[in-house]
Amino acid sequence: MRFRNFVTLGSVVVAGACGGGNDLPVPAALAVVSGTSGQTAFAGARLPLPLAVSVTDAQGIIVPRAEVRWTVTQGSGAALSEAVTVSDGNGRAEVAVTLGQATGSYAVAAELVANPQASVAFAMTAVAPPQVSGLSPTSFTGGDTLTIQGTALADTLLVEIGGTLARVLGAAATSLDVVVPECLMSGTVTVALKYAAATLDEASGTYQNPSSPLRLEQGEYASFDPAAINNCAVFPAAGASGALYLLAPQSVTSLPGLAAPYALSSAPAPAIHATEMEAAELPAHLKFHNSLRQMEREMARMPRPQLAPQLLAPAAVASGIEVGDHKLFRVCSEVTCTVEVAETVTGTARYVGQHAAIFEDRDAPAPLSDQDFQSLGRLIDDDLYEVATQHFGSESDVDQNGLVLVLMTPVVNGLSETCHDGIITGFFFPVDVDPAFFTDIRSNRAEIFYSIVPDPGGSVGCPLSKALVTRQVPVVFSHEMQHMISYNQHVLVRGGDSEVLWLGEGLSHLSEELAAIRFASLGEQQLFSNFAIGNLYNAYIYLEETGSHFVLEGDGTGTLEERGASWLFLRWVVDQFGDAVIRRMVETTLTGADNVTAAAGEPFSRMLSEWFLANYVSDLATFGFTAPPRLQYTTWALRDVYADLRQQDPDRFPASFPINPPDLTGGSFSVGGWLRSGSGDYYMVGQAPSGSGFTVSFTNPAGGPVSSAVTPRIEVIRIR
Repeated sequence: MRFRNFVTLGSVVVAGACGGGNDLPVPAALAVVSGTSGQTAFAGARLPLPLAVSVTDAQGIIVPRAEVRWTVTQGSGAALSEAVTVSDGNGRAEVAVTLGQATGSYAVAAELVANPQASVAFAMTAVAPPQVSGLSPTSFTGGDTLTIQGTALADTLLVEIGGTLARVLGAAATSLDVVVPECLMSGTVTVALKYAAATLDEASGTYQNPSSPLRLEQGEYASFDPAAINNCAVFPAAGASGALYLLAPQSVTSLPGLAAPYALSSAPAPAIHATEMEAAELPAHLKFHNSLRQMEREMARMPRPQLAPQLLAPAAVASGIEVGDHKLFRVCSEVTCTVEVAETVTGTARYVGQHAAIFEDRDAPAPLSDQDFQSLGRLIDDDLYEVATQHFGSESDVDQNGLVLVLMTPVVNGLSETCHDGIITGFFFPVDVDPAFFTDIRSNRAEIFYSIVPDPGGSVGCPLSKALVTRQVPVVFSHEMQHMISYNQHVLVRGGDSEVLWLGEGLSHLSEELAAIRFASLGEQQLFSNFAIGNLYNAYIYLEETGSHFVLEGDGTGTLEERGASWLFLRWVVDQFGDAVIRRMVETTLTGADNVTAAAGEPFSRMLSEWFLANYVSDLATFGFTAPPRLQYTTWALRDVYADLRQQDPDRFPASFPINPPDLTGGSFSVGGWLRSGSGDYYMVGQAPSGSGFTVSFTNPAGGPVSSAVTPRIEVIRIR
């Protein structure tokens, strides 16, 4: 499904009945998930699908949060992404497998950690990979056609020349024709055949510096640093119909929070003055959420004390929750969330289901009705919990009741310092689930999502209607559920660091979008809109001024624009590499750019470069232009979506498409700005029919090299 239009509707209405008790099923059996055994892949490559099992109890009821141990039992050199994984809310546990270099049969066994007699076996086969026997010619330059000779060649393979993807023209079993990329370092380069994150075979050739300007056909693109590679910013004279290029100076660093000024001009050009980079002032609600993520990182790096058995025992709530039960909670009453500002409140259980129990603070100024709680509870139980755990894995269960608690309390309402620039609608507090902090009086020793309550009169904070609360709380639940799962998988299960800010927030915004996609598949247009609109708006305001915002934000940043950027980047990654990449980014000890690189199996700088171009050209349809597959989103037709949103709300979406590159004339321009980690600017450079060629200078404002710390690049694609 590719979304081309958008419908914003009113209130949320979801009917449903109350859930039942809290008896936890005991893991007793494993079954192979259909389609994940008997797979075939090239030797040395990753299997197309992860191996997956479903965990059930003796009665066949699915069991979440059960540990499954994976072992290679046949075949040399095969590697597993993890030795132990945990079943999600649907009882599914999975592992990625990379086959060894030898062809033949491989086998992997899965067993329950709690019951090793319950086990299943997977069979898989490694077939001979393509091999390179020769190159013709052996010496080449950018734009040349290179023929790779060998065996088992196919146009489904990726070809890298000097670490840069080459455009595949066509293949036969014994030959593969590709176009040599522009702008490589001269000298000996590697020509590699790649598939599923693996290098299958390679050969060496010689790349010669081009004696002619860039040779890009319509739709072809290149990424280069002119300071490092000579003659690669020289554009040829235009033909009879003229030419049009999109130039995008960009930082492709893997490090967050870096910035450097740049100047882009047609050479020769005078140096330009660098404007001061202004730091974005975050609204209070974003500062609060960022401080929680910082707290997670600090907690993860603290020594893990050995706790007394009584401290590890489940809290009293584990004996079962029924509607009408009362429970005391400790809640952050100020944004600092220190011990001194933890307030005790009494919550009443208003809904108890299979996966969630919702408590309402007895001091709520405008209590919700039973039907309101039924609707909210069923939405979480039937859809949101499943979507989150299916894609990201399982949350912890420190209170051993199988439930995520939702506490709706006016204490959260009171956290918002202002009402005009965003409010705190809900949060996950890591102290609640980390056994190392069970002696902390702020810890409720349970999986809890805290949320606002309706307060039409604004008696405890900003005036909040019931319609707003019931619309926003489910979206924030999806967002915070990913943070809860991520902390469990990174820190509690694997003993690693918590995820870095930009990737953690990007994944949580992806969680919102995945819920939207679920509701679209169910025909729930109103819920689709509720869950999708936030990301689309954040992305819009990022794309309006990409050069003013980070993609890889660091501590102290994390604006709505930057959240929109990180979501867009992850959406492109998932579109290009498949849904399985999501879980690989959560069930791991890796974080940040290293995490994305390992999950996708490609260089981070390349992914950033291609994504940045995709933002503008993905569904561009002018001058007969068609974007290459690597520069496309497959889930969203953003031009259609934003044009539709502009018709509905021109104040928030003032343009039909947010990227509006300045029009420059080849041979006569001088512009500049800042490169922030992952981000940059867009410029459209045109040449009149038979117009002269030109050379681009990419420097710092004083005429020297752009700071190497930001890994500067120019992305260029020919539009016409």
